Formats: sequence, C-alpha cells, structure tokens
Amino acid sequence: MQQTATYRKIFFILLDLFVLNLAFNLGYFARFNMALYTAADTIPWAPASRYIGLEVIATLGWLIGSYVVRSRSQNRSEWSLLSKIVLFMLGTTMIFIVMQGGLNYSRLFLLYFATIASSLLVMSRLIFGSNFSIGGSSSDVLVIGAGRVGERFYHNVKTNPTMGYRVIGFLDDNGVTSNVRPMILGTLGDLDKVTSEQKIDEVIIALPKTSEERLGDLIARCEDKFIRVSVIPNDYAALEGKRVIAEVGEFSLVRVRETPLEKPASAFFKRAFDIIFSVLVLLIVLPIVFIVVAPIILITSRGPVFFRQLRTGLSGKPFYCYKFRTMRHANSTVSDPMQAMRGDPRLTGIGKILRRTNLDELPQFWNVIRGEMSVVGPRPHMVEHTEDYRKVIGSYMVRHLVNPGVTGWAQVNGLRGATETPEKMRDRVRFDTYYIENWSFFFDVKIIFLTIARMIRGDKNAY
Repeated sequence: MQQTATYRKIFFILLDLFVLNLAFNLGYFARFNMALYTAADTIPWAPASRYIGLEVIATLGWLIGSYVVRSRSQNRSEWSLLSKIVLFMLGTTMIFIVMQGGLNYSRLFLLYFATIASSLLVMSRLIFGSNFSIGGSSSDVLVIGAGRVGERFYHNVKTNPTMGYRVIGFLDDNGVTSNVRPMILGTLGDLDKVTSEQKIDEVIIALPKTSEERLGDLIARCEDKFIRVSVIPNDYAALEGKRVIAEVGEFSLVRVRETPLEKPASAFFKRAFDIIFSVLVLLIVLPIVFIVVAPIILITSRGPVFFRQLRTGLSGKPFYCYKFRTMRHANSTVSDPMQAMRGDPRLTGIGKILRRTNLDELPQFWNVIRGEMSVVGPRPHMVEHTEDYRKVIGSYMVRHLVNPGVTGWAQVNGLRGATETPEKMRDRVRFDTYYIENWSFFFDVKIIFLTIARMIRGDKNAY
C-alpha cells in the first residue's frame, strides 16, 4: 500500500506539471500566434526567451505551492487544495513579473494561461478521480488476532509510521490477556459489523493457528466488502488467488489478491486507452450504426432507440448502463430483470441481429467516457443478480475490483448469455478473476480482436 501511495503521488505530480506547461504554451500560442487580439501589437512585448523563464518560475511556484498548501492545510477537499495551489502559483508568477521591471508581459496571455490551466486541471481530476490524497496518507488496518504476532505487528507500524499503516483495532476470540486489549473491537464473529461501521482499507490476519476453512471464510467476507486481505502466514495452503509478498518491517505479508491495475501507471495507461478508443468509436462507428439501426428500431416496435439498465460497477456501486433497445417491453426505457433466453419472445427482429453481432452494446462507450466502464473488463451484471449470486458464489465480488467492460475475457470464451445455473456463473467469475489478476495492455488488445472476430461471425450465445 505504501508503494502504491508513492506511485500515485508521483503520477499526479507529473500529471500536474504536464498540464501546467501545456496550458502555458497554449496560452502563449493563443495570444501571439492566433488572431484573437491585435489592438496593442505595437507594444514592445518581452521577448519569447523571457517567457521561457516565466514558465520555469510558474513550474517552481506550482511545486512549492503544492508542498506548502498540502503540508499546512487541514482541509482534505482536493478542490479546495487545488484552488489554493493555483493561486499560489499565479501569485509567484506575478511577483516575478513585477521584479522584471520594464519588461512588458502580456496581461492577456496571463488571463489565457490562468483560464486554460484551471480548466485542464479540473478536467484531469474529473478523468482520473478527485477523491485522492497526495501526501502522507496511511492505510487504516484491522488486525485479526491480538496475540503475540498481532501485538508485534502493531508495535512495528506504530514506531515506523512511514510504513504506511495505521492500526485502528483488533478482533480476537480470546484477548483477555493481550497487551492491546483496549484496542480489541470484538470477536471474529463481529468482522462484518466492524467492517461496515469503520473505514477499513486492509485486514491483516495474524492468527497463529487457524483452519483452512476458517481462513477462507475470513478472506471471502473481506473480499465481499472490497477490503484487501493480507496474511502473516503460518501455512500458504489455504490461500487462493494471486499471492504477493510484501515486506512490512520484520514481517512478510502474503497479500491474497493484488491486481496489476492497482499500479497507478497501469491504471493511467488503461484509462487513456479507454478514452481514445471510445472517442473513436463514438465519433466514427456509432453514428454509422445509429443512422441504419435507429429508424428500424422505431418502425418495428414502439419505444425509444436506447434504454438504460441498472448494473453493478466498480466496488459494487450501481450505475445506468446504456444499450440499443432490442426488446418489446411495456416500459422500454428501463430493463426487465429477467435475463434474455434463447427464443425470447420479447426480442424484436432487429434486436436479434444487434445482440448476435454485439452492436447493441455500442452506446456503452459513453459509459466508458464517463468512467463507469472500461473497454475491456468483467461484464456488468444487473444489480438484482449481483445480490443473488454474491450469496451463493465465493469470491463473486472480486470481479468488481475493476471497472466493468464493454467486452471481457469470459465473453470471448463463450460465457455470454443467460446463466441458468450457479455453475455457469462460477465459470464466468473464474475467467473474470483470471483477467483481473493477469491484466496487461496486450491482453486487452487480444480480447478486443477476439470480440471483433465474434461480431463478424456472430455469437451463438448472444440472445
């Protein structure tokens, strides 16, 4: 977690510097290279070389402002911090200009620069997330096991805050003699209650002896709430999923599941690809399909061209997924919770074609732009089905550790369509979990090409 926080910090510093310098150069180009303003061109403006120095000063002002504002401000709102840093940077720039004496820097350029920089910074937060903390945050940790191992782990992270952990409490079935007894929040049976009431980023299992069945149950209960699980191991046999070793002081933690997309660089690369790919689809492919398909949908059945369906997204949060309407329905703006089946009488003629070719999914690229979906990922299920399956399929909620996708690894392996039995859903979850744990850019490209191939020949499971 500490490494992830460091990567995230570096990523946003570099992103801000890129945005800042891009805004500076766009502002300069708009003022001096575009015919937006020509009234005072006879004024002896400062030479271009001086603007390079001004850009350096603005960059330094941003870096110093980021450090000063974030280290001293108690307001954790990112928007508030961002506005203070922008003002600090602009103030530094103005002081530098005043110190230059007789040199004339264009005030209109400064207006362009401030406006473009502010706009791009806001856009970057909306695209990559506004609810993050750049500096010095720790993971809130719940330790299961208040015995000797749990105590030692607690004292390790308490005396070394730079490790990135903050223990908020313990769970233990027999902590009467424990030295951390005041911090015991309950027994192992209280895990669901405590994780629901407290903000917990990670659970550390520090039990000296436990059965595979009990360990598996604890892991499943945490993953059902999207909480990372790490184990101070005595035995690896009971652990399923991709295991990563992390060193925390004298302890080696086995992280039960760590995905490549938790690395900010990977998440940034995937998000950038999602945006570029989706913009191309929405500007080139969707209009062509819409011109052909929309009139047929309207002519052959009553109702709108599009409909929306409430589905489960990242971390279990619901969102409205958009599709071309393929069914007849009394209220065709929303979805019937019943899954489509072979020979479904609700399907229209054009609907059968759209489903078989996957073209009904094209509007979901708008969901990708909005950040609710990705081009590739586990297919989102209806909220009703999520609640049903999470009760009967272990690790079902793991598939929500990443954004759902327009297409996915399970779909290109034939696991599309109705899931009449829990066994079929288990197979789908198995493929989704494999994708999450083994993501790479080339894996995404492979899935996209396989999806296109299925669109061309038609998907027999799409009905």
